[in-house]
Amino acid sequence: MVLKLSWTLDGDGGNKKISAWDDIEFRLDRIEGKDGTLTIDVINSNEIEAECLQLRAEKGFYFMTLGGVKNGEYVVKTYRDLSQPDIEVMILGDNWPAQNITKNFDIVKLVFKEFFDTGNVETRLLKVR
Repeated sequence: MVLKLSWTLDGDGGNKKISAWDDIEFRLDRIEGKDGTLTIDVINSNEIEAECLQLRAEKGFYFMTLGGVKNGEYVVKTYRDLSQPDIEVMILGDNWPAQNITKNFDIVKLVFKEFFDTGNVETRLLKVR
């Protein structure tokens, strides 16, 4: 599985192919508590269904999506916490349900690590929208 990491942070951005967790962890450490995006794209693999994991971050709020094809249909999974109020929170100019947002950066790291290790994320962490 070949992965490409893309990021935006404080008006700067870039992308590169990655092969080590350290590359992702470095970018995660930089985005914690800041405004920006971090995306991992799967460049070539016929073995997994997930294609893209994206994090949007602003003011300590984190919104994650995992997209991929399942049974011929494109499916998006997000973090879900039903204990949160049924309101919307703006992150990077778009409104997202508060129930799909976390302020716990350890969860963000766990999701990214699982995606890096397995090419997917268990439904206990991300659920189909």
